[in-house]
Amino acid sequence: MANPIKDSFAASVAHTFGLMDEFLKLCPEDIWAQRFGGWPVWRQFFHSLNAFHFFLRAENAAEEPSPFGADAGDLKVKDSSAPTPSKEKMREYMETAQKRMDSYLASLDDAALGQINKSVSARMGRECTHAATITLCIGHTMYHLGSCDAALRESGRPGVF
Repeated sequence: MANPIKDSFAASVAHTFGLMDEFLKLCPEDIWAQRFGGWPVWRQFFHSLNAFHFFLRAENAAEEPSPFGADAGDLKVKDSSAPTPSKEKMREYMETAQKRMDSYLASLDDAALGQINKSVSARMGRECTHAATITLCIGHTMYHLGSCDAALRESGRPGVF
């Protein structure tokens, strides 16, 4: 059965992760650890990936511990005590987020996209469809990637956009 809407979402997800991967390749270590826009660049990057685990976590599943420190993904915390992780460790974490999204997409078809995602709706306190969940993941990631990209551009380097 053809699922052109889901396939379109999958292409956008692949593009998003491709840009994230490109950023990891382009970002030098000094910028990776640098504070930009209020937080170290690596924390914004991590926060965007950590959101996939929030949005795609199964209903009633426990929150997974952060691999980079309890408050590293929480941008409400300006000064995390978490040490700067290597970009390679972040790439590994990115791969787990991508696998989770790929599994989520594989569980859906076009008809399911308009149905309520009970799990994320309960956590967010408002109804959210599966299509909205995917859109939230992509939009949230692109927003924070834009902040990370600005750190590259303001230092005179090429960005991913």
